[in-house]
Amino acid sequence: MIKSISTIRESVQSLRDDGVQRGDSTGFSCLDELYSIKSGTYTIVLGAPTHGKSEIIFELLINQALNFDKKSIILSPETGNTEEITMELIHKYLKQSAYRSNPYPCGDKEFYNALNWVDHYFAIADDEDKSYSFPQLMEEIGKFEKDKKCKFDNVMAEPWNELNHKLALNDNSGRQDLAIEEELTLLRRYCKKENKHAFLSFHPSFQTLVKDPVTKINFYEMPKAREAAGGQATLRKAFSWINIWRPPIGMLNGEGMPYGDNEVVVQVEKSKPKGIGKKGICTIYFDWQKNRYYELINGEKKYAFEHVVNFKNLNPPSEVFVTAVNPNELF
Repeated sequence: MIKSISTIRESVQSLRDDGVQRGDSTGFSCLDELYSIKSGTYTIVLGAPTHGKSEIIFELLINQALNFDKKSIILSPETGNTEEITMELIHKYLKQSAYRSNPYPCGDKEFYNALNWVDHYFAIADDEDKSYSFPQLMEEIGKFEKDKKCKFDNVMAEPWNELNHKLALNDNSGRQDLAIEEELTLLRRYCKKENKHAFLSFHPSFQTLVKDPVTKINFYEMPKAREAAGGQATLRKAFSWINIWRPPIGMLNGEGMPYGDNEVVVQVEKSKPKGIGKKGICTIYFDWQKNRYYELINGEKKYAFEHVVNFKNLNPPSEVFVTAVNPNELF
C-alpha cells in the first residue's frame, strides 16, 4: 500500500510531539540502558549451547507478565515437553522448585496458585506431532486467541533450528540466506500487524577456539551476529540483537578478577527502531536455586524490578483462582 503523506499528518505530528517511545523494561537497570522490549518488533538472542538463551527469554517473559500484565505463547522444544515447561515457569515465578523430589519444594497452596498464575499468562505450543513453520505457528496462535477470546502479547519461538524451514528453503532453491530473509520478513509483518513482540534464538554456525594469554584457558569467545545461521542476512533483517556469553571458570575479566561461575555477559549488538536502545555490554547473574537472574547494584543483589520503587508485581484476577486444580488446598 502506498500512502500519501497527507493521510498520515496526525500520526506524524504525534511522532514529532512524543518522539520514538521505548519499549517495556526488562526488569534490570543495566540492561534497560541498552535494550527495551518494543511491541511490533522482534528480538534475536544468539548464544552457544548451554549458555542460557532460553533462560534469558523466559526471564523477560516472566517479567512482562509480572509488571506489564502481558501474556506469552511459548514454543521451546529444547526446554522440554509442555508439562516440563510449565514446571519451569512455576519455578521462576515462585523462585522455588515445585518438584517434590527437591529437598525444599514449595507447598501445595503456593504450587496451585502458581499453576493458575502460569495458566493465566502463558500458553505452550506443543510440537510433538509436527514441527511448526512460521506460517503454521502464526495460524495456530490466531486460532487459539480466537478460541480463548484473549490476546497474547509475546511469542517465543526457539531455537531457530527447531522450526520447520523446508517450504522457505524450497521456494529459494535451497539457499539458506534467502530463506531466512523471507521468513524474517514474514515475522516482521506479523509482529507489526498483530502488535506483538517475538523472541527467537540462534546457535552460532561456527566458532573459533582461542587461548587466553594470561590464564592459558582454551575457550570460545562471545559469538557475534555474523556467526549465526544466515550471517549477514540474519543480522540485516533483525530488529534487536542480543549476544550472550558465559565466561569459562577461572578466566579473568577486564579488571583482572575471575569471572563468577554464574556470570552472564550480555551484549546488545543491534537495536531498532532508533531510540529504543543502543549498543553495549552489561553483566547479569543466574541464581540456579531461584531459577532467576539478578544484577549487582552497589554490590547488592537485585532481582528483576527490585530496583524500582513502584514495582507492580501483578497477580491474575481473583476469578482465575477458582479454577485451581485442587481448590481445597488453596485456603
